[in-house]
Amino acid sequence: MKKLSLCLLLLPLLACGGERDEAQVSGTDDATADVLESATQQPTTPRSTSPRLADQEQVAGPPRISDMGYNQGVAEAPVKVLEFSDFGCGYCRRFHEETFPVLKEIYVDGEYVEWKFIPYVIGMFPNGLEASISSECAGEQDKFFPMQGRLFATQSGWKNSDDPYAFFANLAAEAELDVERFNACVEGGWRDTALRANISLGQQAGARGTPFFIVDGRAIPGALPLEEFRRVLDTALTQHGVTPPPR
Repeated sequence: MKKLSLCLLLLPLLACGGERDEAQVSGTDDATADVLESATQQPTTPRSTSPRLADQEQVAGPPRISDMGYNQGVAEAPVKVLEFSDFGCGYCRRFHEETFPVLKEIYVDGEYVEWKFIPYVIGMFPNGLEASISSECAGEQDKFFPMQGRLFATQSGWKNSDDPYAFFANLAAEAELDVERFNACVEGGWRDTALRANISLGQQAGARGTPFFIVDGRAIPGALPLEEFRRVLDTALTQHGVTPPPR
């Protein structure tokens, strides 16, 4: 299924590093901010050719960051977080099972933070590329987050699967997707260019391991412990003149 196009999509990933055992918080990263600004204004990857898009959208210019990934929270939130995660990454799974639910309840649901999840591929995890394509095809039906949760929860199963797309089609059915349309999206490469845009942006921003976060232009590599991530978000809120949520 789509063997050639998947290989071509994977080629630029082979030199990427893996997960980080210990997260180190960088200082304000002007280079990262410049990459984000440039990608927002002059991205270089064409839009997806999904038939879900109107004709004028398909022939329009390439996507901006605001068109990439999947958002949670209100657009008016003072702090913006971009997360690049590979579905095959164990640290990414643990972050979303243990840390993110708390951050979401406090910061995202509390309208302090808008969180954008960007499917990313390091290229070192079995079936990780296929998982990201499947997540994008779920997003094509506005069902990204139900699929995201299932992909992380069943990570050990599909990483060992000899037929990952059949595995993912079953997850799509559980998430109440139109499975025929899901399979057509995967087979037809409707979201391949969207995923290429994600990968290109992550590589330019310095995502050599996953998860990789950008908090208001500041690069945060690695799955920080909950309290450390809260300090990062509280600092960003304070810089915006916003009192952080009580502890």
